[in-house]
Amino acid sequence: FEQAVAYWPNQVYIGNKTPDELAAVAQPWCDKECDCHERYGKFGQMMPQNEFLLLMQACDVFDLVKLDAAFVAAHKAALAANPIMDETILARIGEGIEAAEVARLVAQEHSEGLYHNGALVGCVNRAHDIDVNLSAHVMHENLVSKASSVLALLSAVKNAGIEKDAVEYVIDCSEEACGDMNQRGGGNFAKSAAEIAGLSNATGSDCRGFCAAPAHAMIEAAALVASGAYKTVAVTAGGCT
Repeated sequence: FEQAVAYWPNQVYIGNKTPDELAAVAQPWCDKECDCHERYGKFGQMMPQNEFLLLMQACDVFDLVKLDAAFVAAHKAALAANPIMDETILARIGEGIEAAEVARLVAQEHSEGLYHNGALVGCVNRAHDIDVNLSAHVMHENLVSKASSVLALLSAVKNAGIEKDAVEYVIDCSEEACGDMNQRGGGNFAKSAAEIAGLSNATGSDCRGFCAAPAHAMIEAAALVASGAYKTVAVTAGGCT
């Protein structure tokens, strides 16, 4: 994690360095350590894995994420100290289960293991016995995308200096798709992430186009505002594993 924080492009991405400063650094950048080691920047933050696994559990509305109770107890305070997390999100984190039960779920129930520093600290259960679109692997991918989108939304609202209630529409343009065998990709990351982030006045939809989706989403958002359909639109995306 410390190496990721010290990576030049990452510091540019969260706003502690500028693109011009990055351009002056000789490539390749992978072996150059940035002189800024801050995890927080004016555009967002780089969240450590221990906090992120807890945020994933907070984003899970179907009780699929199971975390080791000892892991939760050891790291919940770190997430609580994050300046953009509030009590509504922290209240969604359970106390966790026994480590032996986590191991059993991974070994016997096709659950996807969650590891931290090489140790099994939790898992994501499948949402259906035979639907491949609801397998543990896919649910894990989707929850990672949702949780990182929530993080982006919370940062964007804070940086824009607006109230959460001001956001009327959310467009998600990540690379993931949620759905089931009846409608693959028919789900809605935008509304589900807005719910967890506390954007209680917002509806929304997903825009998919591989790496080009953010460009399409920005055009759609601008059109919605220009037409007067909505005043405040948020464009967001989560990362994929």
